[in-house]
Amino acid sequence: MFSIDPISGLVGKLIDEVSAEKQRNHEERMKIIAMISDSKLRDAYVHQLLLNQFFLNSSENAQYTLQNAAKHSQWLAEAINYYHQDHGATKEQGEQISRELRLLAIKISKIASLDELKVVYEAATLFTDQLSRFRHKERKYSLERAIRHGILNPLNDCIAIENNLRRRVALTLLGENINLKFLEEA
Repeated sequence: MFSIDPISGLVGKLIDEVSAEKQRNHEERMKIIAMISDSKLRDAYVHQLLLNQFFLNSSENAQYTLQNAAKHSQWLAEAINYYHQDHGATKEQGEQISRELRLLAIKISKIASLDELKVVYEAATLFTDQLSRFRHKERKYSLERAIRHGILNPLNDCIAIENNLRRRVALTLLGENINLKFLEEA
C-alpha cells in the first residue's frame, strides 16, 4: 500500500499541470495568429479558437451528460468511504479518494467550454491511472472501471460530439468562404 500523500490534492495538481500545458498551447496559437497575414484565414482560425472556448455552454445534451458524470463521481465518493477495504485501501486512503472524487465532481459540474472539458478529461484519466492500484477482487466493482464507465466515457462522448459539431461549423464557414471567393472572381 502507498501513503495518503500521493492521493491528497491529486485532482487539483493534475488539473493544474494539464491547464499549464493548455496555456502554453494557447500562447503558441496566439503567436500563429499574429503570423498569419491572410485576414480570411486568420478570421477562420480565430473562429475555431472561439468555438473551443465557448461552444459547450450552448449544448444542452452535453450539460446533461456532464451533470450525470458529476453525480456518478459523487456516488463513487460515498461508496469508497463504505467499501475502502474491499479495494485494498485504508480508511484514511478511502477518505482521501472520496475527497478527490468530490473535487472531481465539482470540476466536472463547472465545465463551460470544450477546452475545460479536455483539461478535466485528461486530469480524470491520470487520476484514474493513479487509483488503478486499488483493486477490488471482482473486476465489476473496480474503481478504475466505475470511473471509466460513469465519468470518462461520458466526458469523452461530449468531447467527440462537440468536436464533430465544431468541424461541421468550420466546414460550413469554409464552404461559405469558398463560395464567396468564387462569387468575387465571377
